[in-house]
Amino acid sequence: MYDKFVWAQSYVQATLEPSRLWRASNSKKLKFEVVARPEVVTQALTQAIHGLDRDPNPFTGNPMRWKLHKHRPGKQVEALILTPYWLDKATFDVHPVGSDKCIVNAFARSTGVLPVVIPLSFILNAAFFFIPFTDALGKMSRHLIRRVMEKSQLKSNNL
Repeated sequence: MYDKFVWAQSYVQATLEPSRLWRASNSKKLKFEVVARPEVVTQALTQAIHGLDRDPNPFTGNPMRWKLHKHRPGKQVEALILTPYWLDKATFDVHPVGSDKCIVNAFARSTGVLPVVIPLSFILNAAFFFIPFTDALGKMSRHLIRRVMEKSQLKSNNL
């Protein structure tokens, strides 16, 4: 029951993203050149996200929960990550370049100042949107992106 409640709140908070004001301190953008067709890339990213569930948090060692949020084949993959109490969101936009190459623009970010495990936290996070916070200046966001790219086993270069 608890798990379902937290994920339900997570979907609402992921849609609202009350932390938008603090993107400079709680997000990271990375760009990759990938040798593969767009559909292959999004499928590999989707499988990587499923395979990362319960991957340890690099800062605390606690297991992180990964869930596929959106999958638009050949175009975009979006994941929600409980790290383990706060909700992060990672988006991978795939753009074809030629027949067998893509550019993947990855954007990971924290979604709120308060942990998503607090009842009705999405309302509190929306009310407290103005409170500054950081995820160690983007270190967690960078880690999330890199873990997905590593786990996908795609042949990629960081641009």
